Amino acid sequence: MLLNSPLKIKNISLSNRIVMPPMARELSEEGKVSDALIDYYYRRAEGTGLIIVEHEYVSHEGMASPKQLSMADDSVIDSYKKLTNAIHSQDSFAIAQINHAGLESISSNKINLNQITLDDINYVKESFVKSAIRSKKAGFDGVEIHAAHGYLLSQFYSPYTNKRIDKYGGSLENRMRLHNEIIKEVRNAVSDDYIIAIRFGAYDYLEGGSKLEEIPIAVKSFVNSGVDLIDISGGLCRYVNPHSKEAGYFKELSKIAKESCDVPIILTGGIKKARDGEDLLSKRYCDLIGIGRALLMDSEWSKKALKEDLK
Repeated sequence: MLLNSPLKIKNISLSNRIVMPPMARELSEEGKVSDALIDYYYRRAEGTGLIIVEHEYVSHEGMASPKQLSMADDSVIDSYKKLTNAIHSQDSFAIAQINHAGLESISSNKINLNQITLDDINYVKESFVKSAIRSKKAGFDGVEIHAAHGYLLSQFYSPYTNKRIDKYGGSLENRMRLHNEIIKEVRNAVSDDYIIAIRFGAYDYLEGGSKLEEIPIAVKSFVNSGVDLIDISGGLCRYVNPHSKEAGYFKELSKIAKESCDVPIILTGGIKKARDGEDLLSKRYCDLIGIGRALLMDSEWSKKALKEDLK
């Protein structure tokens, strides 16, 4: 069974191909991990190869919701150590997802990507780098840069929202510039064996938005900049495909990404049955299967799935 086969990424070896993708639970306490959140992840870690913890804001200007987790200052590190220890105790691995909401921020100081200065952009980069360093200190096995779902990096990537006329706007290379600069600076700040992932909003499904033919160029550039893992999702359409609700509804995008680079690809979206995950793996749409809502509803989904006979 492919779903139960191991996969090595950098210095870790996942026991299986099941990934719990980031899903905001709004259970933080002043940005720190609460006991309720630790219990939530602990119960879902058993049987799950990899957990990508819900997004954490890199600065208060990039906060997406009132009870979102923070990675914006050192005071949160100890609470994350309790979380990573809990996940590791279940023989699972943990990646932190760091994010800046941009125009989607609830902060009164939210930034507009089309108006911010180069100094502001440098501050954003610095915030991502510092958050990545904190994730490592907190015991995470890697960090995922959130570049999907209409948040800041997704806004930069899409020509629908990015109207800048400087080196961060216009061409595809310019619209990816901030992503690649962040990846490179994070890589310089963490060790070579520390995992860097990107949640890539690969397509907007929107006229005037990003294009399918841009995906191979984008993923190759991210890998060249230092990414070890690509987590495929939607862009301005967020985490849904407006044209499909089938299991693995972003599989068209993940297939393009997988055929364009040599790092593992995660596919998430509407996958509720182990057999569907196995089918998507066998048809080489991806290397890892993200199980979101099903794991949210049933903390024992992974354990049950691995016991199924899918031959």
